[in-house]
Amino acid sequence: MKSFKLAAINALTLIIGLGLMSGSLSSKSAKAAKLESVPSIEVTQLGNYKGQYLTVLYAVGSRPFISTDASQLNISQVKESRTVYITGDTVTLPQVQVEKEGFRPSYNIVVFVVSPQQNYSWVNADGTSPQGMPKTANQLRNKINAINKSDVDSFIASKGDKAVLPVKLN
Repeated sequence: MKSFKLAAINALTLIIGLGLMSGSLSSKSAKAAKLESVPSIEVTQLGNYKGQYLTVLYAVGSRPFISTDASQLNISQVKESRTVYITGDTVTLPQVQVEKEGFRPSYNIVVFVVSPQQNYSWVNADGTSPQGMPKTANQLRNKINAINKSDVDSFIASKGDKAVLPVKLN
């Protein structure tokens, strides 16, 4: 009877070991990155900024408790960014896929920056640069605005992810 139990244990050990080696039991750890879709965004009231650049940052950041000024944002990580040349009063940005990392948010804020130069890079008030954004000499900005991810989520819940999210740059 003991030899039967020992043989059964050895057989199970062999089956589990072969399963692990072949990857059939470990395939769950090799999943592709999860992406979160941000709808297309239409930014309006840009007429006074013709000839400049609009940079949109899909970022992880925080707002100060006291100030509501968007220039006081502290951005720790830029997940995605898009820069477009402003030719009129309205700019429409295409839908963006932002990668999620485990339980961390894919982004929690979308920041809109108008700069006279194309290669804008964000620098926090303490002089640090966010992870994921190359540092350039251009920190010039004429206008900053931001919306929270909760605003984007509310829009998607009511209009769907194929609708265009309107944002007024006022």
